[in-house]
Amino acid sequence: MPKRNDHILVLLTTAPWWVSIIFSAVVYAILAFLAPAWLENGSAIGEGLAQTSEKLAPFFGVVFLVPAVLSLIRDWLSGL
Repeated sequence: MPKRNDHILVLLTTAPWWVSIIFSAVVYAILAFLAPAWLENGSAIGEGLAQTSEKLAPFFGVVFLVPAVLSLIRDWLSGL
């Protein structure tokens, strides 16, 4: 039997809505604060990656909020 390889967004959609919100906040914090601190080591490549990480943090934060909305709708519709 083949192993299922679900996408992270599909897994978050089937999880409770609050899991996606927590995951989104963690991803945002890592990309906006932790990754730039780790990558700024004085090299040009590290500086570029740090700046890119800071710019992409809001995008990934919003992308991981979409499954929260879908999960909330799924829960609401299953309660009808």
